Amino acid sequence: MSISQSFSSLISRIQPLASEVEAAKQHLATIQTRLETVFELSSCRRTGSFARGTSIRGFSDADLFAVFRKSNFTRAGSLISSSTVLNSVRQELVARYPNTPISRDVMAISVAFADGRHVDVVPALFDSMHQEKWPVYLMPDGVGGWMKTCPSIYDAYIEQANRASGGKLLYVAQMVKFWRECRSPRVPLSSFHIELVLASEETCKGVKSYGECVRDIFRSLATRGCRAMQDPFRIAGYIPAVKTEGQRESTLASVTYSRDHANTALTAELWQPAEARRQWGIVFNGKFPA
Repeated sequence: MSISQSFSSLISRIQPLASEVEAAKQHLATIQTRLETVFELSSCRRTGSFARGTSIRGFSDADLFAVFRKSNFTRAGSLISSSTVLNSVRQELVARYPNTPISRDVMAISVAFADGRHVDVVPALFDSMHQEKWPVYLMPDGVGGWMKTCPSIYDAYIEQANRASGGKLLYVAQMVKFWRECRSPRVPLSSFHIELVLASEETCKGVKSYGECVRDIFRSLATRGCRAMQDPFRIAGYIPAVKTEGQRESTLASVTYSRDHANTALTAELWQPAEARRQWGIVFNGKFPA
């Protein structure tokens, strides 16, 4: 098997199973029903890796972006703390799933189902329209306030970049997420950040192998120092790569290590295919297809 064939095999192996996709859909539907029973919701939409087609087998969570009517969380003409909103949503989900672990995860409520699937519920409120086309929402900022976001414009941006790459971008995003899970310890790198860097840097555009694309995303992340990137649409401010400075340092070390071994693998591929495979095995911590 050539290195190119190994990357194709890896892509095939990490695609979500149909059963995983169906289970995620069912979990999202039951959570939405519960929220609609208790609150006034304007809409619910799937977001994140599951919606953009970059989830991977056995690992990716599903995200539910629940848009509430402002009247639910307005007191005396002002919005209440987003922490209070998260607590309210959590309480209702605990009532619906009393035997299921449900916790707050910075900007969302995380529901851990018994089948191993996780659903992150992000409460949001409509704020305005961007360029009279894209709805902008307010979502929890993690410290009690609210921050702007626009899921539809980011999804369109990533999809446009994927088309420009000939469809490689989504597969490369999946491989980087698989790499993230392979490392020991796991690399706490944001899925959304990975996809935005791939799109903004045009990492997968042009005649490039999957190996070159993977090396180049490591290179871009290392050059950025795994720091937050500015929202290309200037809506959400900065998009973090990780949650803490300690995570940034450990993630940067993993990215740099993998970049260097990916470089060595690409150099060796033509004349030393066995060494190239060994180097990719190091990058993916022994889980690169033989």
